[in-house]
Amino acid sequence: MKRKLVTAAVLALSSVMLASCGQKTWSLENALSDKALNYALLIGQKDHNDSAARTKGIREALHTRPGEAAQKANPNLEDPVKGSIVLKGTKYDVSEVEHGEQKNNAGATWDAQTATASTETWLAKHDDIDFIVSNNDGMAEGAIAASNWIKGMPVFGYDSNQSTLKLIKEGTIMGTINQNAPAQAAAIYMAVRNAMDGVTPENLTKEGFSVASTHGYGKLTSNVNYHSDDKSLLVDNVKVTKANVEGFMTDDIKTLIETSVTKGNTDKKKITHTYYNQGDTFLNTSMKPLFNGMADTFNLDVQPIFGDGNDEAKIIEGIQASTNLDGFVINMVKTTATKTYLDTIATKLGVKDNETTNVPVIFWNRQGTLPDGKVDKDVMKDSRFKYIYYVGFDAIQGGVLQGEMIVDYFQGIAK
Repeated sequence: MKRKLVTAAVLALSSVMLASCGQKTWSLENALSDKALNYALLIGQKDHNDSAARTKGIREALHTRPGEAAQKANPNLEDPVKGSIVLKGTKYDVSEVEHGEQKNNAGATWDAQTATASTETWLAKHDDIDFIVSNNDGMAEGAIAASNWIKGMPVFGYDSNQSTLKLIKEGTIMGTINQNAPAQAAAIYMAVRNAMDGVTPENLTKEGFSVASTHGYGKLTSNVNYHSDDKSLLVDNVKVTKANVEGFMTDDIKTLIETSVTKGNTDKKKITHTYYNQGDTFLNTSMKPLFNGMADTFNLDVQPIFGDGNDEAKIIEGIQASTNLDGFVINMVKTTATKTYLDTIATKLGVKDNETTNVPVIFWNRQGTLPDGKVDKDVMKDSRFKYIYYVGFDAIQGGVLQGEMIVDYFQGIAK
C-alpha cells in the first residue's frame, strides 16, 4: 500500500524544511506512484437536488459513477465504482474510498464541523487518500480544519465564498464553482417584482432577463435560462481556480451587483424573505448582503425570516405571523417541503382550492424535490397560485463544471 504522507526526515533530504519534527505534507509524486487516485466525498444533504447534481458531476468526470443499470434518480444514493482517468497519457485508477452526508446531531446538513470530524476519521482510517471533494465551500474549509489534514492535499469546493477564494489564492484549496450570486439575487428580486407588478406569466421570465423591464428595473447582463417544465430560472456557473480567482474577490460583495439593474418606477411592495439556516456561510456572506443591497433598487420592504437548518418550524411560524402579503421569497429547509409552504401561504392568504391568488411565491437556493431527490415538477403547477417559480443556479451544469475542474487540476500538475 502506498504511503502519501512523507515525513519531515525524508523531506529534509530534499531541502524541504517543516515547522516541526514529524510534520507531514502531501506529495503528488507519491500520490501517483501506484497509478491510482483515491478521494473522499463530503456530501451536503443526500436528498438535496443540488448536492445530487454535484455528486453526479464529480463521479461522471472521474468515472466512478455506476453503470446505467445501477444508477438512481439521486446519485447520492448510489454506490460508487472504480473508475479511471488518463493524465498526460498515463492511465490512473480512481476510487471513492469514503463518502457521507455531513449532518450534525441537531439534524442540520452541509455542516462544516461535521466535515472536519469526518475528514479526521477518514484520514485516520486510510493512508492512501489523495484528495477531498466537497459539495460546498463550507465543508471544504471544514476538511482543511481537520487536525490530520495533510498540507498540500488537494481540496475542491463549491460556492465561491470569499473566505474560500482567499484560500484558493494562497493555494490551500484548489478550486470552487462560482454560482453567480449577484445574478441569482437580482433574478430572484426581478421575478418577484415582475409578478407583483402584474407582468403576465408569459412575459415574467423575459422582462429584465432577455428584454428590459417595462417598469424601469433594467436587464440582467448574466445569462438566465427559463425551463418551463419545472418553472425554473437558472443562472450559469463559472469555474474558479488560482488562475482566475482574483477576478471574483472583493472586500464588499455588494460591489459585484449587476450595474445594469436599475431602480424601478413602481410602488414599494412588502415581501417575506426566508433563509433556511441563519448560520449558513454562503447565504450570510454572499446572498444576504446582495439582497440587502438591492432591496431599495427593487422598491422592496423586506421582512426576513431565518430557519435553524433542522426543520421548517421556525420559518413556518414566521410566515404565519408575517404581515407582508405582497410576495413570498422562500428558501426551504427540506427540499421536499414545497407543498407545506404552499399550503401555509394559501391558508394565510385565505385562498381556497378553487381559487387563484396573484401573490407570488418564488423559491430560491433549494429547489423542490421528490423524496428520491428528483425535481418535483408537479408541485409547481399548484392552481391556487398564478405565480410560482424557482430561481437559482443551474445545478446540473455546476456539477459538470466541478467534475471537469478536478480532472483539469490533475491534468495540469501531472508530469
